[in-house]
Amino acid sequence: MQNEVERTEEGIYELTMNPEQAKDRARALLNVIEIMYEIQITNLDEVIGAITEKTLDEQKMLMISTSLNSWVAMNPMDTGEVKIPMEVVNELIRCICIAEMKTL
Repeated sequence: MQNEVERTEEGIYELTMNPEQAKDRARALLNVIEIMYEIQITNLDEVIGAITEKTLDEQKMLMISTSLNSWVAMNPMDTGEVKIPMEVVNELIRCICIAEMKTL
């Protein structure tokens, strides 16, 4: 399974993965957050599904997970378990996917 480089209508090249690769990549990125903060994201599968439903682009997935990392850093939890609100996840996805289009 290889990643594919696709050219969008706007002339931008995206590194896309198939859905399984994308889910694995999103899980790996979110697992790094869990390890860094010694937490467990309780809705991990739901977050992964939301991300991979909207993008299979590796760069966008990295930007989304970096943003989620910042959210976790700014919202410390005492229990070690974190449920990331889906409103936050969906807004980050929307902003990142739209912001990239607007920079063209």
